[in-house]
Amino acid sequence: MYKLVSVVVFTCLGFVAAQLTTRCFQFTWLGPRYNNESVFLNATCQEATRLASGVPCQMPLVASYDGSWPDVEYIWTHHGQNASCVLAENDVCAQFTYYFNGHPENSTYMCTRAIDSNGTIVRNGCYQEVSGSYSTQVCFCRGVAGGVPCNNAHSTKITFALAAFSLWILQIMYGICISSKMYSVLTRVNAILTYTLSVLACLTFLCFLSTLTVDYRTAAQMNTVKVVVKNVPDYGDSREMSDLGYLTFDLKTDLSHLFNWNVKQLFLYLTAEYITPTNELNQIVLWDKIIQRGENSILDFKNMNIKYYFRDDGNGLKGHNNVTLTLSWNVIPNAGLLPNIQAIGQHSFKFPAEYTNSRV
Repeated sequence: MYKLVSVVVFTCLGFVAAQLTTRCFQFTWLGPRYNNESVFLNATCQEATRLASGVPCQMPLVASYDGSWPDVEYIWTHHGQNASCVLAENDVCAQFTYYFNGHPENSTYMCTRAIDSNGTIVRNGCYQEVSGSYSTQVCFCRGVAGGVPCNNAHSTKITFALAAFSLWILQIMYGICISSKMYSVLTRVNAILTYTLSVLACLTFLCFLSTLTVDYRTAAQMNTVKVVVKNVPDYGDSREMSDLGYLTFDLKTDLSHLFNWNVKQLFLYLTAEYITPTNELNQIVLWDKIIQRGENSILDFKNMNIKYYFRDDGNGLKGHNNVTLTLSWNVIPNAGLLPNIQAIGQHSFKFPAEYTNSRV
C-alpha cells in the first residue's frame, strides 16, 4: 500500500517538474519578404543566413502566410517542443532582430548566454546597434517556469498593458474603499467614469502625437494606355455638345509602409488636371479606391478603366496636349488630423485631335 502511494507521488512530482521547466522560443523568422510558398521553407539554416552575413539563425525556419510577424501563440500551442529550447541556469531567452531602414528583415529567437562590455552577465533588457540604414536589436529576458516563453515582443507589450490596467483598477478600488463612508454610490460611479474618460482622452492625444511628424509621401508610377475623346450632348444641363474623354491607365505603387498603428485606412483618388481658355484650372477625379488596414497595399494595375466620366464643360479636351494625372490619398487615422497627400511622380498625356465614333 505504501509503496504504491510512493510510486504515485513520485510520478506526479516528476510530471509537475517536467511541466515547470523554463523554455524559450527557438526558431528563425525569415522576414516579410517570404511566405509559406517561399523556397527557403525547405532550406537549411546555413543557406538561409547567406542573405545577411553575421546574422544568427536557428532551426526551424518560419514564414507566415502573408509575410507578417509569426503567430507565436499558434507556434507555442501546436509546435512548442520543436520550436523552443530548455533554458539553462546561466542562459537567457533572446530575440535578435535585423532591420533595414526601420523595417524588420528577419528575427531569430533562441537560448543563449549574454554578457555586456564589462563582462557582466545580462539577464534582461534590450540593446540596439545602428550602422547607416542597417540596425540590429537584441532583447533578453528570463522566463517563468511552466509559462509561455518570454522572448516575444508582442506578448511583452500585452502583458505590460494588462499589468498597467490592473494597477489602475486596484487604485480605483482602493479609492472606493477608503471613501465608502463619505460618498454615495452614484458619486463614486461618476468619479470613475470621469477618470476613465480623462485617461482615454490623454491616450488618444498621445496616439495623435506619436505619428504627427510621419512622412506619408511615396512614389507612384502612372501611364496612359488608351486615350480617346468624343463629342456628345450634355443631357444634364442644356443638351449642348461637350467633350467626353475616355482612357485606360497603368498604376504601380507600394503603400504598405504608410500603415502604422494610428492609420486605419487610406482613401486613394486619381485626378486629371488641365487648363482651358474658359477655366484656368480644371480638376476631375477619374478613379478612387479605399484600402483598409490589413488589405493588400501594393498596387500594380494594368490597363485599368476609369470609374467616373471625364467630361469637359465645353470643347476643351479635343487636341489638348497637356493633361496631367496625379495620385493622391487621404490618411484616415484612429486619432488626429486627416492629411491630404500627393504622390511623388505624375504623368502627362494629350488627347487626339479627332473625335472617335467608336463606343468607349
